[in-house]
Amino acid sequence: MVLGTVFGSNDNASMISANAPSPAAVGLLVFEHAQLLDAAGPADVFDVSNRFAPAPLYRVQLFSPYGGLVRTSSGIALMTEPLAAAAGLDTLLLTGAATPDDVRATAADAALAATVCALAPGLRRLGSVCSGAFLLAVWGLLDGHRATTHWAGSQRLRRGFPGVDVAADALYVQSGRLWTSGGVTAGIDMALAMVAEDGGRWLAARVAQELILPARRVGNQSQYAQVLQAQAGRYAALVDWARARLQEPLGVERLAEQAGESPRSFHRHFVDATGQTPAAFVEALRLQAARDQLGAGASVKAAARAAGFASETVMGRAFQRRLGLSPAEYRRTQAG
Repeated sequence: MVLGTVFGSNDNASMISANAPSPAAVGLLVFEHAQLLDAAGPADVFDVSNRFAPAPLYRVQLFSPYGGLVRTSSGIALMTEPLAAAAGLDTLLLTGAATPDDVRATAADAALAATVCALAPGLRRLGSVCSGAFLLAVWGLLDGHRATTHWAGSQRLRRGFPGVDVAADALYVQSGRLWTSGGVTAGIDMALAMVAEDGGRWLAARVAQELILPARRVGNQSQYAQVLQAQAGRYAALVDWARARLQEPLGVERLAEQAGESPRSFHRHFVDATGQTPAAFVEALRLQAARDQLGAGASVKAAARAAGFASETVMGRAFQRRLGLSPAEYRRTQAG
């Protein structure tokens, strides 16, 4: 039996022309104790896209500060090339690590910082996955740009780098040629968005299908940051209680009563625990409920009512403020 019959064949092979443009060089930068999936997820997206594009779009290269074997946080070692030897890169993505100390140690590497900053002006895209955003921020490459990182580090990024407009709840953010993604698997979503930009939405959708992803998520979808953070802390039960009552008034006095605290103490403790005021948190819960409704095909009016917004106008302002688009526009992104 012919092996091609058993395993299938590359249907696109006959479409690849000898005159096809050279694949774009995509570099992934890892370092000691980097998170494996930060590099492996985007790398597989770019690799799989080559199988379905009329001609290969990407040539993926794995770099580290000085080359050689680099041990990731999972214990798996990766063979890398030294970043200083990189030439002709189109895109460079910096990975993150499981602990702030590992990111901090890499950020303090002056030679690495100089190499990345020297490469940056010649790149079509420069980006980061997860806490890799801190490397770009420390080296001044995110100043004046909108960016995101893993939800658990978003407050640290905002406090430490006031020149960066931190979108704490975004899966990924594109700001010109700078791209940043949220936690771990969000790097896959960001890579799919790059594939969509380079090869079309049909190609990104086909790659998502091949990787058995439930859906190709857009950048303004939520990391569920504040909800997860609150549920892990002292107000977990209160969050569940509030989520079940979004159509009711949820002012600070009522929330404080449910928590068994005075309004003043509750407000202070809640901000410490979640990084948001109670009012902003309730709005975030309602916004997520509205997103779920719109994603399921509900009308804007029905979504506003189900999520407990006072009106479609109030919900629209929340969408514009937090996501930068209208509820109708968001609904269209889910349909696509």
